[in-house]
Amino acid sequence: MHELPMKETENSLEITLCGKGSCKCPAVDIHTDRDDVIIGGKEEGFTTFTKEQFELLVTEVFITPNYLWV
Repeated sequence: MHELPMKETENSLEITLCGKGSCKCPAVDIHTDRDDVIIGGKEEGFTTFTKEQFELLVTEVFITPNYLWV
């Protein structure tokens, strides 16, 4: 299993999606004191989701079986 670079504090979690840490891959930024989740970066732009929308995205992409990818 590949470990993604992350920075975790008491009330936040930032994860870079590629794992190399030196490229322009987007990051996920989640804070307990904010109602939204930010994905992206300065170079590629930002997308903002509510935490509920982000949960649905994660469920669809990573949890729900998608037989088109097999």
